[in-house]
Amino acid sequence: MEKTLAPRCKRRIKWKEEVQGWLCIMPVVLGILIFTLIPIVYAFITSFFRTTLKPFSWSDWGTFVGLKNYTQNFTVASYSRDFWQAMKVTFVYALINIPLQMVLGFLLALLLNREIRGMKAIRALFYLPCLIPAVCNGLLWNQLTNPNWGVINSLLGKVGIPGWSWFNKASSSMPALIVVMLFQLGGSMILWLAQLKNIPRAYYESAEIDGASKLRQLFVITVPMCTPMILYNLMMSLIGTLQTYDMIATLVDNGGVNNSLLFYVVYIYGQRMGNFGYASALSFILFFITAAISIVVMKTSKWVYYPEEG
Repeated sequence: MEKTLAPRCKRRIKWKEEVQGWLCIMPVVLGILIFTLIPIVYAFITSFFRTTLKPFSWSDWGTFVGLKNYTQNFTVASYSRDFWQAMKVTFVYALINIPLQMVLGFLLALLLNREIRGMKAIRALFYLPCLIPAVCNGLLWNQLTNPNWGVINSLLGKVGIPGWSWFNKASSSMPALIVVMLFQLGGSMILWLAQLKNIPRAYYESAEIDGASKLRQLFVITVPMCTPMILYNLMMSLIGTLQTYDMIATLVDNGGVNNSLLFYVVYIYGQRMGNFGYASALSFILFFITAAISIVVMKTSKWVYYPEEG
């Protein structure tokens, strides 16, 4: 009798544990379902319709246009002009900013990877700008870089250096944005520091015994051991750069002078009022581009060295 009841008791206890587990994670599951999954499905369906921005509705989708929202970027001149300008600006920024941020962040981490008095405070100062929300950061830089009364140009004028046009000219907008984004190096610096701390000290001691210089140790030990973090930073930087919006929206209006800072997501938000279906299609085009780049990067990541794999 006891043997027959034992399995039932175990099943009952297991069922109660599963219910308790689901109840604990239900807020997260509902949040993902309501605020992520349903909007994605709604946006995907809307991408096949021509519709203006309206309240959430499952009955009124607008006019069905099929794949027109996806293809008109390549066939209609009025759409393709701004579409390709947004693609150009986004990828030019990515090609310049991502390598620059990764290299400078790595060098900064090497510089701060020292155990000396006050180093923790110095690291905190470099990381401090990353704690400022992106919108507040953009508004702050908008005030600092104003060519007429901005603090930076005023200080330059006092030392006899002519002020820079910053975001008021198309030719200087992209360089100005890259300069501004350099103040976010603290974010990648923290990740590089974490990776550098995980490199066993014994490797460097063995290299010193063999007579290896600091430069050789850098390229033979440090860089290979940091390849997992290089891959991670590369992936996150690619995804983040393709989604650049908040800083641009607060620094310039409508893509800047002559659309010099018309990033892809800025272009999406600019279309949401006139044709919400087209904006939805643009967002899925961005998803496919991001997925394709991510797959290529992961497929070509054989250069990454994982110590646990030998």
